[in-house]
Formats: sequence, C-alpha cells, structure tokens
Amino acid sequence: MLEPIFFKPSYKEVVWGGNNIKTFFHRNIEGNNIGESWELSAHKNGLSIIKNKEYNNESLLDLYNDKSKRKEIFGNKSINIDRFPILAKFIDAQQNLSIQVHPDDAYARKYENDSGKTEVWYIMDCKEDAKLVYGFKDNVTQENLKNAMNNIEENVKYVNVKKGDFISIPAGTIHAICGGIMLCEIQQSSDVTYRVYDWNRIGLDGKPRQLHTQKALDVINVNNNTKIHNYYNFKETQNIYNSKNFNIDLVNVKGNLTTHSDEESFNAYIVLEGSGKVKSNNFENDLQKGSTFLIPAELGAYTFEGNLKLMKVYL
Repeated sequence: MLEPIFFKPSYKEVVWGGNNIKTFFHRNIEGNNIGESWELSAHKNGLSIIKNKEYNNESLLDLYNDKSKRKEIFGNKSINIDRFPILAKFIDAQQNLSIQVHPDDAYARKYENDSGKTEVWYIMDCKEDAKLVYGFKDNVTQENLKNAMNNIEENVKYVNVKKGDFISIPAGTIHAICGGIMLCEIQQSSDVTYRVYDWNRIGLDGKPRQLHTQKALDVINVNNNTKIHNYYNFKETQNIYNSKNFNIDLVNVKGNLTTHSDEESFNAYIVLEGSGKVKSNNFENDLQKGSTFLIPAELGAYTFEGNLKLMKVYL
C-alpha cells in the first residue's frame, strides 16, 4: 500500500554557512558551517535516503531508477525523464554566497554531464536589511560583459528582500544570496555552479575558491530579469510558478484539508511554517517546519491536519 515518503537530508558544510539550519528547524546536526540541507535529492552529490521502513534505506535515486515503480510513485510525466527532475534544499547564508551563474541544459549536458540549473527561492527568514544580487545594471550589455566582470561588485544589482518573497532565477542569470537569509530553493537536479567572484575570501581548506570566469562568460544572459512577489500572507491554495521544469503551489492549511494525488505527477511538499500531520490510509506522520516528503502519484486521498504553510512542487 502506497504512503507518503519521507527522507533524511544531505548536509553541506561550506565557508559561508553557519548553525541556523540546526536552530531554525530544531535538528541535531554534526559539524559547523552547514550552509545547505538537500531535502529531496536524487543527485549523486547529495542523495536523500528514504526513512520509511519498507524501503530499507534506499535512496531517492534507487527508487527513481526502479522502473517497475516509476509510474505509480512518480507519475506518467516521469516515465520518459531519465533523471529525477528536481532538487529541493534549504540554504542558510550566514555570509554572502559567491556571485555566480548556472548554465542551461544544452551547455551543462555538453560540458558537465549534468542538467542545467533554473531555480527559484522562497525567503523563509532574513535580517531586516537583507539583500540579493540579481542581474546586471542596465549599462551592462553582452558586448561589454567581459569588462564589466572585472569590477563586478559595482556592476550588479542589489535587491532588498523580506520574509515571504519569491524569486525565480532562470539559467544564465548572475546572482548571489547575501548574508542573513534563510531560504527554500527548488531547482533542476543539477550541481553546476560557475563562480564569478567570491569576495576575496579563503575557503574551508585554506585556499581561495576556484572561479569559472570563461564558462560564466559563455552562459550569462545580461537581459535576464525578474519581479519579486511576496506571498507571506497567502490565504488558500495558490499557484505561484509554472515552467517546463516544475510547477509550484502554496497551500495554507487551517484545521483539515483533504486532497488527492495526481497520476500525472508526484507531489513533493515542504513545510514552510507551522505544525500538524499528514494522513493516508493507515499511515500518519507528524509535520513541522522543514518537513519534506513526497506523495506518490497513485496514492489517492490524503489529509493534512493542523496549521501549516506548505510548498507543493510537481511536474
């Protein structure tokens, strides 16, 4: 009998990380400088391990590669998709991340044997004056890009953000998360990042971190731009993002909400705020801020109880 599937995350220790993932989500994590928690990942660089007993510590990658289960768990749309298509993570930026860019699918597959990386961010918490780097100033063109990158701190845009803001970052967009932000990121399943500038700091190994200037020049699109939308006070289920890669709804639960799986796609959920339960058939599991789980495509009816703000991701 199918049931909601829960996962153990993969944690990443990085120079710009800290201890907020431990405190924000009330987790017992070894190590310091934890910058990323890969919550739902079938990428080889950080696999999610299934908690449910019947799966005997299989990874999400193992499950996705089992074609006898592909349709019932991941849905009709997944049948011809070779790799599990999304990666969900939490990011704790105690310091600025590098100013960076990600390639599109064609470039990543040709040069990196990986997928491209379009991503979106939902700001879960941040300091009062929090900022992002997003895109270049208007005077930067494809023709003068190389010169602009020689003084990149002065040529990028700095954007103020607040809790509940939602930002999309198409492949090819120059960007950086600045210090003092906790966010939920949904992205294509990829681990390709081209660093352009890293604030002249030293990595955890005592050496300057590698830059990827030429590859960045190959993939940057200076015309990429976006609007920031705030959804902190959304009241009901609301669709906030659609693309060829994935779709996102926000779901607000006050008391009880019964819904159904969709045979076309799995539904992945991340608890953004609150606490409660998810129930299906004879299965139930407690939910709290940071809980991440997958509803199989052919599960049928399932019910949320409690006070919960959820992000729902599907194909």
